Amino acid sequence: MPLLIALLLCCLMLVPVAHADEASHRAAAERFLKLANAEGMTAPVYTQTEQLMTARFAQMGGSLQYESILRNYRQRARAMLDEQLSWPAIRDELVALYLPVFTEQEFDELAAFYRSPAGTKLLEHLPELTRNSMAITRHRVEQIIAPQLEQLVDEMESEVEKQQADRAGRNEPSAGGGELVWSREARPG
Repeated sequence: MPLLIALLLCCLMLVPVAHADEASHRAAAERFLKLANAEGMTAPVYTQTEQLMTARFAQMGGSLQYESILRNYRQRARAMLDEQLSWPAIRDELVALYLPVFTEQEFDELAAFYRSPAGTKLLEHLPELTRNSMAITRHRVEQIIAPQLEQLVDEMESEVEKQQADRAGRNEPSAGGGELVWSREARPG
């Protein structure tokens, strides 16, 4: 019994340490995300929303005399975006996203890198590099891969149709064609 009590006391003493470690880990994640400019990652959404609203306003025939309406709706859109995308609104979710991936020490190492000249340069150019990388990928998918995949699907369709025609000509059931084929032993009834 005294051993059980001692073990229980040790466990209870570890709870604050584990909680402190968790809080420290969480704080390291938040420091890293701030350093990595996670607060600014939603800025393109704000810009796109403003551009969309301005374009739609112009399509509706909006003119300078109705510009106050556009301003009012831009402000409402910004308030809506702030409610969902501001740093306080998304901070906890982003921290929770990063916590299982990096240890506290790794967050500190990442922060040290992002404070270095190379890290600062990467942070500065990363949005543009990401955008351009995605454009390269999108171009290859649309211009090269999609037509090749379409051709591949057409070839597959032709082969399946040929196999089906050959089987139909020989009066054979198609394999995996959804038809049930019963052996004498497995027939119901």
